Amino acid sequence: MSGVVMMTAAALSGVVVFGVALPLALSSPFPTPRQGDWIIQATLAQPDIAQVSQPAEPLAQTPPAQTSIAKSLVPMRSLAALAPPPQPGPVTTRPSIRHAAFSARWQLTGIPASDAAKDDAPTGTIRLALADETTSIAPAPKSAPITVPAEAARIKPPERKVEAPPVKKPPVDPMAAVDDYLWQVYMREPVKKDNSGDFTWKDPAAAKRVHMSLKDYVIRGMDPDFREQLYHAGHAMDAVGLQWSMLSAFRDDYRQELAAGFKARPGNSLHGGSRAVGGYGHGRALDIKNTEGDDEMVWHWIDAHGAKYGLRRPMPGYDPAHIQSGGEWHQVAQALRENRTHTATGPRKPDTEAAVRTRRPHAAM
Repeated sequence: MSGVVMMTAAALSGVVVFGVALPLALSSPFPTPRQGDWIIQATLAQPDIAQVSQPAEPLAQTPPAQTSIAKSLVPMRSLAALAPPPQPGPVTTRPSIRHAAFSARWQLTGIPASDAAKDDAPTGTIRLALADETTSIAPAPKSAPITVPAEAARIKPPERKVEAPPVKKPPVDPMAAVDDYLWQVYMREPVKKDNSGDFTWKDPAAAKRVHMSLKDYVIRGMDPDFREQLYHAGHAMDAVGLQWSMLSAFRDDYRQELAAGFKARPGNSLHGGSRAVGGYGHGRALDIKNTEGDDEMVWHWIDAHGAKYGLRRPMPGYDPAHIQSGGEWHQVAQALRENRTHTATGPRKPDTEAAVRTRRPHAAM
């Protein structure tokens, strides 16, 4: 019984396959992938749209139901056979495949091929068309080079003078050379000693007390006119070979207290006492010596020639080393200064009390 059923089912399946499925598959209006006639070949010549729309002979063997479908799928190979051969144009460059395919599409759709070709024409085609349609344009003439005359080349622009700002020179101290010389003379005998012993430490101690350098204290503490006298008298002694020096120059009241031997009371010394001369900047006495050992040679020279320079030794017996200014010493000092600087400064004005106080060290005040 089961064998009969199986045979019957197999027979019915064969009838369905060969009677229904196979005819339907063979009657499909769509072409298979192996049939290449329906593919548009871009390299073929373009068909005439009028001949495609009205074929010469109807397809007799095509069923009526598939006629409309078959008309829309006319192979391009048959259309190419109906199209007239292409006419050679003025363009000598070969159009690209993409351009040929667009031309076929434009002819099928009714778009003028000439307008479309202008939009997507190859570069070479446009270049040739422009060359045919446009007229030749002569290149613009080049301007002639400008020649510069030789006279103009020799003309130089005016030089711009830049004036440098004037340099302010520091004022020249007329006493600078005098002070430098007297300081050198003071240092000819760096160790200061007399019959009372070594007192080299006293001048530095007094200068340190008023916060001054040793040079400012011992040299500039003396009156400018007295320094001028010593400057000229000292050069005269140097000229005759006397190596003179100073044991003691300016002394304020404190330094006068440190002095030993025969001396004036503090404040009454002409070396710079506050009561006697006015303190710092007004000293007009010093103790002199000879660095070569014979002090009397220097003392005798002062006795013989000191008056020309306004200098004298007032106490040759009690204090032979002491020399001081005397007579019209201010006028003598002014004349010596004018001779040294070659200028006439006029009579020296006496110092005011305010000027005296500004030149005094703190100890003398």
